[in-house]
Amino acid sequence: MTPVQKTAGGFAARHPRLARLGFQFVKFYLVSLLVTLFQYLTLTFLPGLIDRYTNWCSIPCQLIHLDFWIIDTYVFDYPVTGDATGGMGYFAAFAITLFLAQCINFPIQRNVTFHSHGNVARQIAWYVVAWVVITVVCSMLMSLYLPLCRAWLPVSVYNVIITVINGGVQMVIYFPILKIIFPEEKPAA
Repeated sequence: MTPVQKTAGGFAARHPRLARLGFQFVKFYLVSLLVTLFQYLTLTFLPGLIDRYTNWCSIPCQLIHLDFWIIDTYVFDYPVTGDATGGMGYFAAFAITLFLAQCINFPIQRNVTFHSHGNVARQIAWYVVAWVVITVVCSMLMSLYLPLCRAWLPVSVYNVIITVINGGVQMVIYFPILKIIFPEEKPAA
């Protein structure tokens, strides 16, 4: 047995609930990283496909206007950019990517990370509510720094930065919420 295994085993024996929580967070983090990678790859290629086969990238998409104090922006702000990175086409790519990512994330987090056996319909309903609220909050935050990224950085760089920031913020928010949505229950006999 290595010193790391002895230390981890000793910690787990002394603090079983904390060790289980830490192990769950590591699984949650790894699954989240894989889903974020999927989102990044999908969002890299899907806008080009939408731009090639539709005219949606030439239609501006600005939803949920925020106007308070020095902030005057949209939560979902996808102006026409003249390429696949703007307009309704990019918003559609973003929405499709986000939806597919959640279709992957939900069952893996529920079954592998949290080993939950709760009512799946109820869990889906709460997951969708959490997903919508978290998406709007993260998009609102993104609407504050995205214009700066667009003005100062190339598209390939700011896409990575946005993916990392959004993914990080969402992981911090999602973990405690998923602990509530996916309680560790014993399966019904």
